[in-house]
Amino acid sequence: MPPKIKVTKDDIEKVALCIVREKGFENLNARDLAKEIGCSVHPIYRAFASMEELKTAIYKKAEQIYNQCLQSAAEQGAADFLNVGLTYIDFAKNEKNLFKLIFMSDAFREQSIMDIVGATEGDDEVIEMLCQRTNLSIRAAKELYAGVWLTTHGIASMFATNSCRFSDEENRRLLSNSFMGLIMKLKKEEEQNK
Repeated sequence: MPPKIKVTKDDIEKVALCIVREKGFENLNARDLAKEIGCSVHPIYRAFASMEELKTAIYKKAEQIYNQCLQSAAEQGAADFLNVGLTYIDFAKNEKNLFKLIFMSDAFREQSIMDIVGATEGDDEVIEMLCQRTNLSIRAAKELYAGVWLTTHGIASMFATNSCRFSDEENRRLLSNSFMGLIMKLKKEEEQNK
C-alpha cells in the first residue's frame, strides 16, 4: 500500500499564496516553497505538473481575492463608480504583491487603452451606467472610463510600490476631480461636434 500523501494540493496553494503575498510572485519557486511547507519538492510536482501550473493557480486565487474585495465593497453599499476606484486603491495598499501580480504584469501588452476598456467582465455595464448618469455617448463614456481608470491605476500603483502616502480623502478628491473634469471636457467636445 502506498504511503498516505500528507501534503495536499490545497496546502501547497495556501503556502504559495502566503509567499506571493509576503515576497512577491517573482520569488515563488519550488525549492523555497518546499522548505516553507517542510517537505521535499516531490509533493509539489505530484500535485502540479509544473511550476507554471501552480503559478496559474495562484494567479487565479489572487483574482478571487480581488473580486471578493469588490464584492464586499458592493455589499456595504459602495458599488458606485467612485467607490469601486477607492476599493481598487485600497487593494493596492493592503495587498501590494497581489496587486502587482494582477495589475502590474504584462497582461495589457500590445493593447491600446481603448482596447482595455470593455475587456473585463462587467465593463459594458459600467459604460452603460456612465452613459445614463452623464448623458454622454458610448464613445465618450468609454473615454471617461479610461481616463478615470488610468488615474485610479496610477494612484494604486504608487501605493503598491510604496511611493505614495495620500490619505483616503485625497484619493477621493483626486478621483472626483478627474471624473468631473473629464465629464466637462467630453460634454464640451460632444456639443462642439453636433
